[in-house]
Amino acid sequence: MTHAQKDALIMQLFDALEMLSARLAALEAKVERNSRNSSKPPSSDGLRKGPAQPRQKGQRASGGQKGHKGATRQMVDNPDAVEELLPRGRCACGCELGVLPATMKERRQQIEIPEPRSICTEFRRMQVVCGCGRRHLGEFPAGVTPNVSYGPRLKAYAIGLNQGHFVALQRTRQILGDQYGVAPSAGTLQNWILGMADGLEATYQAAGEQIRRAAVAHFDESGLRVQGRLHWLHVAATTDAVYYTAHTKRGHEAMNEAGILPHFKGVAVHDHWAPYWRYKDCAHVLCNAHHLRELNYSDELTGHLWPRRLRESLIQANDAVTQAKAKGLTRLPSDQVEAFLKAYDEQVAEGLAAKPVKVPDDGSQRRIKQHPATNLLVRLRDFRESIWRFLTDWRIPFTNNLAERMVRPIKVKLKVIGGFRAMGGTRAFCIIRSVWETSKLRGQNPFEVLRLAATA
Repeated sequence: MTHAQKDALIMQLFDALEMLSARLAALEAKVERNSRNSSKPPSSDGLRKGPAQPRQKGQRASGGQKGHKGATRQMVDNPDAVEELLPRGRCACGCELGVLPATMKERRQQIEIPEPRSICTEFRRMQVVCGCGRRHLGEFPAGVTPNVSYGPRLKAYAIGLNQGHFVALQRTRQILGDQYGVAPSAGTLQNWILGMADGLEATYQAAGEQIRRAAVAHFDESGLRVQGRLHWLHVAATTDAVYYTAHTKRGHEAMNEAGILPHFKGVAVHDHWAPYWRYKDCAHVLCNAHHLRELNYSDELTGHLWPRRLRESLIQANDAVTQAKAKGLTRLPSDQVEAFLKAYDEQVAEGLAAKPVKVPDDGSQRRIKQHPATNLLVRLRDFRESIWRFLTDWRIPFTNNLAERMVRPIKVKLKVIGGFRAMGGTRAFCIIRSVWETSKLRGQNPFEVLRLAATA
């Protein structure tokens, strides 16, 4: 080939390379983000839902697993009512069966709920006159206001429906009317909610203080609308306490006002959002559910092997910890830990070799947009300790699912009401919802907790 032909061929190759690069970028852009490969909520997937960590065929047998605590209905020793079913009619010999001595042959019990009805109690304040002439009056119970009032159990039921189970105010009124024949106004229900929040303030603050002193706590945040504007709901949670706050901001200003992270000295479990790293007095652990989803996305985006291998390494390590705990062990063998970490480092290096970090051609310090897979690999490399702490410190969970589960129901609330009309209602919701979730984590009946608060 002549020099001119070689030059022409080189230009053709450059054109082909440019065309193929553009085509690759277009194909990568077609990889849709969903709840399996990103932090998008499952509700955005429509009918194409699926877990980030799908169950493997043959991994578990169908039905209840070994060690699973069953929920079989058990007979009670002291039933509320007993009906003895005697045989009816006469024997073939003509004897009346109902008058013969009977012994129990078989027991069966049926659980039923009482017929819903309201009970109106009249309180009469009595007066007595002492022989000395002094008059003495009886005292009305707390909450019994002049003329007609509603009792604490009814208030707790209504508030629990609205704040605990996200039933709209008007539907709450309809349920109370259909079941009990009483229908307090929406304004009355709202006043009950605000009053309940005031009564639970001390319990709410106690939950926050418990989280501040915890060894491990989970943190997350999500958007909500207040007065038509975007606000942010922040949640801090442990295995037996939950603390919600709402703020106009999402970042450290809101976290400071919530008052948990500025004083927290344990291990904070969260996603990789930058404001969490401002808090230096606590240790930080990253949620691996996020990493599994992002590795899914990198797999779909690149078609390389390293995303699948990294996923397998993380999942296998978590399974090893789970199995060791089930056997009563307190730690994994050091050689097994080293093997997991070595494989992880090799896979991250393999990924960075395939998707290296781009640097400016002019040697400057300006930032260059990186491939999404490269950004993930850099995080996996630089935050290795925060990602793998679950392997050696078994107090640390593999994911931040505890906080994410506490945030997810809020989206249901927003679907019902659209948004909050005022910050007062938002704060009341945070207080009541915190106590509601805390009660459930502690095995308490949240309706009963609300009733006791309404009684005080």
